[in-house]
Order: sequence, then structure tokens, then C-alpha cells
Amino acid sequence: MKIEWRYIILYILLAFALSFPVQQGYLNGFVQSHFQKTIFSDSGYLFAGISTLLAAIIALTVHKKLSNRITILGDDKLKNLLILCLPIIAFTISGLDNNLGVNKYVYGFSFALINTIYVFAEEFGWRRYLQNALEGINKFLKYLFIGVVWWIWHFRFNTQFDLFVFPFICIGGGFLLGKLADDLKSILPVVAMHTLIILTSNSGDFDNQKIIGVLLVIIGWVMIEQIWKRKKLNLQAKDHD
Repeated sequence: MKIEWRYIILYILLAFALSFPVQQGYLNGFVQSHFQKTIFSDSGYLFAGISTLLAAIIALTVHKKLSNRITILGDDKLKNLLILCLPIIAFTISGLDNNLGVNKYVYGFSFALINTIYVFAEEFGWRRYLQNALEGINKFLKYLFIGVVWWIWHFRFNTQFDLFVFPFICIGGGFLLGKLADDLKSILPVVAMHTLIILTSNSGDFDNQKIIGVLLVIIGWVMIEQIWKRKKLNLQAKDHD
């Protein structure tokens, strides 16, 4: 499939333009003044997800000949939905401590749910649009390209970490999440993985509750994979009968 670079460039420019004021903290004052002492008080970054979502929606309206290899639900719809829900379920069970006086289990559920919605908006742009738009080029170059664009999209260039460490995190994430999307043909497992990363890094210290939450997610993913693998084997056995 021919790569339509004009639409890809349109998407990237829109995503950058919409993301810039959020990433630079221009909305933080508004968020803190209107959502003080709530779960949203330090969540100005959530607006960044709107940038990739809107950019993708606009690009999709003009980019007609686009691969649909990666969709929202994928082929195994129920499986991918269960994978998506696992971080929310796990961190509702483990809970998350907070300084807002909110019950840790309610906070765990709320923080996981809100960030799942945020990540869905972000990954709709990176996977549903951009990764499909790059279908046909070498996978290594595709993942590398998305990782670099993802790094720039954050507009973090102020520290040595931002310049020399964070790019490798984004590129590594581009490879991990990109391969996951290609393998499962759905953005939902990618959203779940990305959400798990946020839950373990954006909500305070990595304490026992987070360790329990991560373990529950991993155990749940393994169980789901084993159930579907057994289901597939049973179907294959029936076909041979």
C-alpha cells in the first residue's frame, strides 16, 4: 500500500499544535483552579490525549485509502475488551494511596478508569491512524518513526533526561506497543499496557499496592491468553473430527 505522506504530515502537525499548550503547562492553572482537591487537580496532561484523537479524526476524514489492519476491537473482541479492563479491575482491588482523602479503592478505580480513557484517546491517534497509515514500510522503521514522533509530541527538551533518556523510553515504547498492536490487530491491549505504565509511574511511589496491582494484571493477562489458546485448540480439534 502506498504511503500517503501528506496526510501523515497533516496528522503530525495537528497533533503537535494541539499538544503544545498542554505539554507546556498552559492549562495547569485552569485545571488546578477548577478542580482543586479532586482527582483531576494534577491531571492537566489528560488534555494531551485530545490532541492525537482530534488529529486522527481529521486525518481519517481525508485519508480514504487507509489500511484497517489495526482496529479498535480487533478479531478477538471479547478477549481484547477483557485485557483492556484488567488494569482497572486490578487497581480497584489493590487500591492506590492518595493525598485527597479519597478511599484508596475508589481512587484506584477512578485513576485507572480516567487514565484508560486518556490513553485510548492518545493511542487512537498513534495506532488506529498513524500505524495503519505507515502500513507497508519496514516494521523497524515504522516503530522507530512513531517512537520519535511520540517523543517530540511531549515537548520535553529542558533537561538531560528529556534529551538523552526520554527519547529511548519513547522509542522503546514505540517498538513494544507497535508490535503489540500489529500482533493483536487491536488498539485495546496497547491501551491496557500504556495505562499500566502510567499507573505505575504517575501516581506516587512504587509501593506494595502497585506491585499487587501489576501482579494481578500480569496474572490476568496470562490467564486470558491461556483460555483463548485452549479455546483455539478445541476449535481446531473439532475441525479435524
